[in-house]
Amino acid sequence: MKMSTNLFKVLLLGATLGFAATQAASAQSWDEITASAEKEGTVVFYHNILATGVEPVIQAFNADYPNINVEQIRLGSEAVTERFGTEFLAGRNLADVVMTNPDDDTAAGMKNGWALKWVPPEFTDNFDPQYNDGDLNFTIQHSRQILIWNKTLVSDADAPKDWQDMLDPKFKGKVGMSPPWRSTAILQFVGFIQDKVGIKDFAEKLRENDVQFFDGSGGVVQAILRGDIALAEMSDLPIDGMISDGAPIGFIYPASGTTTAGKIVFAAAKAPHPNASKVLLNWLLSDKGQRALVTNNGMSVTRKGMPALANLPNTGDIPNAISGETLLTEERATEIVGQWRKVFGVQ
Repeated sequence: MKMSTNLFKVLLLGATLGFAATQAASAQSWDEITASAEKEGTVVFYHNILATGVEPVIQAFNADYPNINVEQIRLGSEAVTERFGTEFLAGRNLADVVMTNPDDDTAAGMKNGWALKWVPPEFTDNFDPQYNDGDLNFTIQHSRQILIWNKTLVSDADAPKDWQDMLDPKFKGKVGMSPPWRSTAILQFVGFIQDKVGIKDFAEKLRENDVQFFDGSGGVVQAILRGDIALAEMSDLPIDGMISDGAPIGFIYPASGTTTAGKIVFAAAKAPHPNASKVLLNWLLSDKGQRALVTNNGMSVTRKGMPALANLPNTGDIPNAISGETLLTEERATEIVGQWRKVFGVQ
């Protein structure tokens, strides 16, 4: 039967109004989300914030949301990702919000449904769009690779000026770093040295200079402070606080450039406290949340207009700082690890 034009318009209008009503009913206002979050009363936070910094961050959150208890689990970035991924596969959805350093596992997790597809209100007008990965996770902070030295062992006249100084014979046996098979950030740094600085045989030259390997940035900086080594390459994550505490550390971001590593945060797609997860994620991106992180987590934040760290510059003020993620493919990373293991005889 042929439908009259007027009847068709009436039915179409009814369908449109019905769809709009359904959308309005399903959409929550921010006040409704907050009220529901307070009824949930808890948010579970997996993260890799500095051990000395997490409690002040949580206290700042609770100053705004006193009725939401934060249960937090702090692990290294790889352990955070592994724990969340294992629980996700097992159907044990315990975490609400996750903060970690991205790698191949987190990228795969985004494709496999780890994260809620949602844009926090605080993100929209306050961050560069490049820090939004598919509305799933958000780059919240940066660490940068840095060259540091023990000022009691290295005079101002001998202080390094660029990455090539790691190869100077005057520092033989006194140069340290974390090996690239341990860290994605170091892999990216090696790619930078090969491609941008032009030292293709960096591993071989470091071996000739008796480079010392340590377990992560914590191991490197402790070796510097003990005087076991004089000069080191590492992430700048712990440096700001240590300088504030009076540690005798000199540092430079070489003019040839450096690599940045982003820290991401996301709300779990199957969060046990879905409204509280949104509230915490949004707060971490807020002015107050970002200031709490820059003050207590030793890393430059990504929100526009935020202050620099006490002793280190914002990423935008570092010459030739390049996102490490742009330098490596999975195949290239495997190639670098294989090369370095061969050069240093590590299986």
